[in-house]
Formats: sequence, structure tokens, C-alpha cells
Amino acid sequence: MVITNGIGAREDFNQAARLFMAAFPNMTYDQILKDFKLTGSDLRLEQPTVANSNQYLFPVMVNIASTNVANGSFSTEIRLNMQDIFLPMYVGFFLANPSSATDATFNLFTYVNQVAFPANPVQMNAFYNGQLNISVNNTQYIKGWMLRRHYMVPQTQQTAAFGPGSPGSDQLNGPDDGFYPLQPFVLISGNSNMQININLPAGGPTAVDAFSRLVLVFRGLLAQNCTATT
Repeated sequence: MVITNGIGAREDFNQAARLFMAAFPNMTYDQILKDFKLTGSDLRLEQPTVANSNQYLFPVMVNIASTNVANGSFSTEIRLNMQDIFLPMYVGFFLANPSSATDATFNLFTYVNQVAFPANPVQMNAFYNGQLNISVNNTQYIKGWMLRRHYMVPQTQQTAAFGPGSPGSDQLNGPDDGFYPLQPFVLISGNSNMQININLPAGGPTAVDAFSRLVLVFRGLLAQNCTATT
């Protein structure tokens, strides 16, 4: 469960500041806070699902285009600027099924909702048998992270399309559901060779909804207008 109380959040902040100090040994704690302008922030990375594909690469930087996305990135993504550094503390994995490539009104799901994913919900479960991997400058920091950690079927579930007498959406607790603490902390910077990918067993789902997506959300601290060698 994500730690949402003030004491835990402050300790996360202090650990993050110490990690910045280790990356910049000539700077004090106070200098880190003053010069880097550490702020709470998120990264949101999205990739379209592809039938029979078992590998997904998630570009992080604003200047790197996604291969399967018409404009290089989706409008709902939050990418990292080249001059910034991001330190993720929590990671969330979600499924989404927008009505089009430009839709920005869709919900995020922590399991395969059979109303929201009508094409082949059984096959979509393959994503929860996948693994997340993160490497920075060819050093593997997260390896074989099972996406099953993020699987959560809510107590109240949608049973039909929205309308009179049917729930409009699943029960969802935004601060917690689908998220997991990310350890060890990893600095993501504009001058790093950053690789975030999801690998699935076998050939992946054999059928997917036309505009369905995989969504990764990283919660953490953003250091603005600075670069680091991680």
C-alpha cells in the first residue's frame, strides 16, 4: 500500500534529498533544496496495446517519439524535460481503453473490466503475467518486477454500460489502488540512457480493443532545470 501519511511522505522526501546529495557530492542538503527546487510530481507513460506483441518500450523524455503513436506521444502522457531530473518513489500500472487515439476522458483500471474491455478480456489478463524492467545507463535497477503486484479487483465492479440502474465505474481509491512502492530509488535524468519496458510471456494477448493502452504512472520528486550523471 502507498504511504499517504505526512510522516512517511517526509521521510521519502529526506531519502530523495540524500540521493541527490550522493549524485552531487559538492552540494549540501540546503543547496539541493534551494537550487533544484524539488517539487512533488508525476510521470505518466502510455503505450498502445498490440495483438501478439510481448514487448513494450516506454519512452520517458519529451523529445523521444513512441513508434506506435501518431504524434509521438499521447496528450494524456506526462514526460520528462531534458533539463530535469525525476526520482520515482511509487509506480502504478493500469489498463485503459479510450474511445479514440485522442480521447482524454477515459478511466484507468487495475484489472480487466469486462465491460470496458469487451473485445477479448481473457486475453488481456496476459498483461498481469508480465514483468517491468528499468535500466539506467545499462545498469539494471528493476528486473523481473511482476505486474501482478498492481492487480486489484475492487469490491464494487461495473456490471453493464453506464445508464439507469448500472454503476458508472468501478470502485477506485486513487491514492492507493494500483500503486506499489518502488525500491531502490532511481534518478531519471535527461542525459541518461533510460530504458523502461514491459515483457510478457509467450506472444502476448491474441486480441485487444482498438484503442486500448498500457499506462505506467510514477509518483515522486521533480528537480527542475538541472542534469545529473546517474
